[in-house]
Amino acid sequence: MSRLNTARERLDKAVSRLEKALEGLDDSGGGDASAVTGELSAVRRDYAKLSKAADQVEQRLDKAIGQLKLVLEP
Repeated sequence: MSRLNTARERLDKAVSRLEKALEGLDDSGGGDASAVTGELSAVRRDYAKLSKAADQVEQRLDKAIGQLKLVLEP
């Protein structure tokens, strides 16, 4: 599970960096804020999908581990 948690943390940090960058664009008035906003929205959608998939994988693995323990225990 540590790889899953590490990946989730990295994604959280990436989204935070994008949000901060977007705030910086809005404050400075430079760059194409609408393009960055669209990209950030896409990243958020991807994050939601990946997070849901990660939760499902985690649940399935926990169930499989539980079943293996039952089978392997004397």
